[in-house]
Formats: sequence, C-alpha cells, structure tokens
Amino acid sequence: MSGLINNGLPQQSVFTGSEQLNLDTQLSAGQAPQSAMSTLIQLASALKYLGNALDKTMVAGTRYYVNYSLGTAALLTGIQVLVGSTGGTDLWTFELHDSTGALVATSLATGTTAGTANTFQRLAFTATYQAAAGTYFLVAQSNGTTAKLGTYASPGLPLLTGSATGTLGTGAAITPPTTYTANLGPIASVY
Repeated sequence: MSGLINNGLPQQSVFTGSEQLNLDTQLSAGQAPQSAMSTLIQLASALKYLGNALDKTMVAGTRYYVNYSLGTAALLTGIQVLVGSTGGTDLWTFELHDSTGALVATSLATGTTAGTANTFQRLAFTATYQAAAGTYFLVAQSNGTTAKLGTYASPGLPLLTGSATGTLGTGAAITPPTTYTANLGPIASVY
C-alpha cells in the first residue's frame, strides 16, 4: 500500500551502502547526462570529507574566501556561513566576488553581529544579485577576533581558498586563489 512517505515504492529495510542515488551534474543547456549515479557510501564519504570543519580565529579586517560554483543562473539573496564554536560578539560582513575577483554583491558594510555558535548564519546582500552560471568566491570578514568562523579542514580538498587584509565594510577586489589551504576557506553557500 502506498503512503505519504514511500510514494508507492517499497521502503528500504536494510541499507548496504551500494544503493544508487541520482545526483544533478549541473551541466548547462540540457547537456547529457543531467544526472549521474552515486552510492550511499560515496555520498557519506563526501559529506564527511567536506563536513570536516575547524574553527578559524579571524584577524580583524581580514577577508577569508572560498570558491563556489553555480551550475545555472540564479537570483541570489545572500550568503550563509558556518559560525564556529564561538559566536555573537563581532560584526561580520559577507561578500560575493566573480571569477576575476571583482566584488559583485555585499551585505551591510557596517556589519551584522556574528550568529550563534555552531549554526549557519545568513546575511542578505544589500540588493539581490542575478548571477550567471560560473565560479564565484564567497568572502567572510570580521571586525574582531572573538567569534570563530567554521572553515574547511580536510587536506587536499578540490577547493580554492585565500585571504586578504582589509577593513570591515570596505569592499575591494580580491586576487583569485589558485590553491587550497586548510582552515582558511569559510564553509559557506549562497541562498
């Protein structure tokens, strides 16, 4: 009997790890394949690998960034970032930079108080941004050193991370990084 949970499909009673899941390949313009298969074991490994976080003690004014890929055009409202083990004290701003490092969107220049520890904090841009598909850089900046930033920690991730000195709320272009350094790139995404 079908139900709300199983949508007419039999429920899995024992997981082996070899079950296949469809994943969006984010290829543009209808290119094939639009989906690929991955096993639960592969997905669990990837989540553990990408979810390995460290606290970053931020240097006041320094901007910390990580690359982010958009598979399709999207209207972006802001950036959400993982607050580390200490939050709620410093002011933070978030920035979006294009693949050349040019600043294209930012949250309030005066900053917003860092969120609750071990949660994702959303900061809206001052205006929505219509982003084309491509590579961007998500930037987090603080005016202090107390609130911690959740950063990617696994060695050898296929990410690009960097940092640049600055002053809170004074947006400027960044030099796109070409390498990955653990405990430098914020765990962040757009929304």
